[in-house]
Amino acid sequence: MDRRLLLTGMLGLAGAATVIAIARPAIALAGIPNKGPGILDELDKPSDAILDQDGPDVQDGIEPVRWYRRRRRRGWRRVCRRYWRHGYWRRRCFRRSFWIRF
Repeated sequence: MDRRLLLTGMLGLAGAATVIAIARPAIALAGIPNKGPGILDELDKPSDAILDQDGPDVQDGIEPVRWYRRRRRRGWRRVCRRYWRHGYWRRRCFRRSFWIRF
C-alpha cells in the first residue's frame, strides 16, 4: 500500500511539473515598446469640438431638462404560501421587500 501511494505521488508531481512547463507564460516585457504614434497618443490630444463650445448645451433651440431625483422607499409585504404536508395543509409566511415611489 505504501508503494502505491509513493508511486501515485511521484506520478502526480511529474504530471504537475509537465503541465507547468507546457503552460508557462512567455517572457513579459518590462515596458511598452516604442513603435511610433499609437492610440495612447491620440487620447492625450484635446479634441477641438469640445473646446469650441460656449454656453449651455442646446439642441434645436431646446435647453436640456434637469432631471430630479425620484424619491422612493422600501416597504415590506407579507406573503403566505400553502403546501400539503403529512396529510394536511400547512401555511408558511415570510416578508418580501418592494419599492414604494412617491
